[in-house]
Amino acid sequence: MVRGSTDELARARLDAAFDSGDPELLQRYRGLAAEHLEVIAGDIGEADLGLDKETWQRLADTVDLIVHPAALVNHVLPYDQLFGPNVLGTAELIRLAATSRIKQFTYLSTVAVVLGSEAAANETADIRTACGTRELDNRYANGYGASKWAGEVLLREAHDTFGLPVAVFRSNLILAHPHYQGQLNIPDIFTRLLLSLLATGIAPGSFYAQGTGDSSGHYDALPVDFTAQAITSLGDHTRQGHRTFNVVNPHEDGISLDTFVDWLMTTGHPLTRIHDYDEWLDRFETAMRGLPDRQRQHSLLPLLHAFTRPEEPLPGSALPADQFRAAVRTAALNKENDIPHLSQDLITKYVTDLRSQHLL
Repeated sequence: MVRGSTDELARARLDAAFDSGDPELLQRYRGLAAEHLEVIAGDIGEADLGLDKETWQRLADTVDLIVHPAALVNHVLPYDQLFGPNVLGTAELIRLAATSRIKQFTYLSTVAVVLGSEAAANETADIRTACGTRELDNRYANGYGASKWAGEVLLREAHDTFGLPVAVFRSNLILAHPHYQGQLNIPDIFTRLLLSLLATGIAPGSFYAQGTGDSSGHYDALPVDFTAQAITSLGDHTRQGHRTFNVVNPHEDGISLDTFVDWLMTTGHPLTRIHDYDEWLDRFETAMRGLPDRQRQHSLLPLLHAFTRPEEPLPGSALPADQFRAAVRTAALNKENDIPHLSQDLITKYVTDLRSQHLL
C-alpha cells in the first residue's frame, strides 16, 4: 500500500524509489515485482486506510502478514501533529489484522521509545508496565518517539486481546545501502551531517565530550540492507507470541563519528578539525548558511539543535540487544553470522551517492 490518488500513480511512486541510477537494482526490482507485487493506493492516516470497502475486505480476508514501516518521520513536529498517521494509522492496521483472520504483524518502531528507561529497554519487557506514561516536552524527536511508543502500546494490547503474533523492531539510525547506487535517505540526519561536513570543510576536534578522537565514542547505526533483511526474516518467523528486538549496533569497536571524519580525511577530503566545540559549532552554522541554495536546503541546519553540545561517549549501544543478536545468529543472515560493523567503504559510498545527486 502506497500513497497515491490511483493505483497506477502509487505504483509509479514505488518504481521511482528503486530507479536511483543503479541498473542492477532496477533489474532485480522489476524481475521480482513482475511476479509478486501488487500496489494499492491508500493512506494509513485515513479511515479504512483510505481504501474502498471492497478492497479493504479483500485484504482482511486474504492477507496473512502485515509489515508496517509507514509513518510520518519528523523529528521536529510535536506529538499531536504525528498522532494521526503514526497512532491512528497503526490502530487502523490493527483493525485490519484482527478482521476475518488473525494476521502476523511486524512493526517498525524506534529506539527513541525507550531511551533513558532501563526497564523499557529490556527486549522482554511489556512496554505498558515498563513505560506506562510518556512525558511530552521539547526534547529532540520527543513527538516522534511518543507516537511510536503509542503504536507499541496498541500492539501489545492487540496481542493480548486478539492473539495477534507481533514482532516489534526498534531501530536506531538506518544508514544507506552499501552496494546499490543512489539508495540513501537524503533528508535524514546522518546524510545531512556528512554533506554539511564535506561542503563546509570543517569538523570538530571530537563529537564527544572529553573525546580523544579514537575509541572515545560509538555510532549506533546499521546499513539498510542488513536492517531490512533482519526485519523480513525475524518478522516472518514470529508466528506466535509477542517479540521485541532492539535493532542496534552493539559492537564496542570504537567506530564513531570521529572515525568517519578520519576516514574521510584519509581518502583525501579536505577537512579541518576545530578543537573548541563551541567555536566549531558557530563557524559550522555560519558556513552552512553561506552554502548554495540546494546544499543549504539539504544541510544539517534544520536539525543543528541535536548537536548543540558534544555527545557523552558510550563504548557500544545504549540499549541491550541480546535477543536481537541471538535471533540474527540463529537465522544466519550473513557470512559473519552476526550484526555487521560499520565500514569505511560505506562512508565512501555516501560521498559517491551525494556526488551522483549533485550535492557535492
